[in-house]
Amino acid sequence: MMESRYVNLIDTLYDASVNQGALDQFVQQLAQLTDSTVGGIFSRDDTTAQKGFVSSYGASTETLTHFERSSEFHRDFCSHLTPQPVTGSIAYTQDILPGERLHSANFYSGFLKPQGLEQANCLFIEHGSNRSLTANFMRERSQGNYEASQQTLFRHVMPHLQRTFRLKQQTNDLHLHQSQAWEMLKVIPYGVIVFSNQQKVMYVNQAAEQMVFASDGLALHNTHLSANISSENKQLRHLLKSTIDSTVNPNVPMMGGDLLISRPSGKRSYSVMVNPISAVGNSGGTYPAAIVIVQDHEQDFDAPIERMRMLYDLTPAESRVAHQMMLGKSLESCAESLGHTVSTSRNLLKRVFAKTETGRQNELVSLMLRSPLNFLPRWGGQTRRG
Repeated sequence: MMESRYVNLIDTLYDASVNQGALDQFVQQLAQLTDSTVGGIFSRDDTTAQKGFVSSYGASTETLTHFERSSEFHRDFCSHLTPQPVTGSIAYTQDILPGERLHSANFYSGFLKPQGLEQANCLFIEHGSNRSLTANFMRERSQGNYEASQQTLFRHVMPHLQRTFRLKQQTNDLHLHQSQAWEMLKVIPYGVIVFSNQQKVMYVNQAAEQMVFASDGLALHNTHLSANISSENKQLRHLLKSTIDSTVNPNVPMMGGDLLISRPSGKRSYSVMVNPISAVGNSGGTYPAAIVIVQDHEQDFDAPIERMRMLYDLTPAESRVAHQMMLGKSLESCAESLGHTVSTSRNLLKRVFAKTETGRQNELVSLMLRSPLNFLPRWGGQTRRG
């Protein structure tokens, strides 16, 4: 019976690498198997100033954190240890402070006693000068010291605890990287829609929101993207499904594709690319599987003049001429818009060519389309020169 309970305990622990609720369940199971009244996972990270219990049983995390901070339980507990704790070590109050000596310790009077507890142990999952992660289990006086069989269970659980929290950290890092990737997708000048392996919409950037809100060829529903024209909609749905399926089934080659989506307004069609996202590193559940990129060929390139000026070291007058060129204006139209003579606009354009190392208007336009000016800044729009 104990063997099956132990297996279930370890299964619950590994589930905790991605499920916070499972961590609370694990703490409860281990507390019950070792006849502990209270249990908890404590984390201290000096680099982020985070310190407190992140999971508990028998008392709330808020209560345990309150008593830990007021008594500095872990710091005082470690002060009694010889040798000092290292990652992977386990210490028991019954061994370091036997008998009545325990009652004179700060961690007893400030942490254990107020909660009606007597004995405690500390499993140092990770221990260093800047970071410490421990599992703590405590019991009442009437329960006596931790027995040899219970200490053996703690020792057997320790390596699994360490592996679980390494996995948990990797998962947290992955989520962080994904959130950073979403931020990056906000600045590109194309519509971006990310679909999950369940064919559900996971992310839509601002440019895509504007396109589908216009209802000019594309529509985004709660779970899917559709085209106005039936034949194009069928192509789009098939391409998207095939792309996602290719990331789910390892026996199917990765695939994607391009297509044009007509617009009822008569404007040039949207260019749509559907690209697979590799499922490597995903262990199940919901994850990004396909990215749809939509380009609006009618979208005006309207780089802020101040960014253009700072990037290429242009004067305000030169920036305004360069901006007119980017809008496809002729030299004559440029001069009229800016109130210049054609000769003045021509001289300003020559200076722009010199500073951007271009020689013709089409070269200038090509350069700027491939520059950071084509992206949408999420800071104040200021450009720093090196």
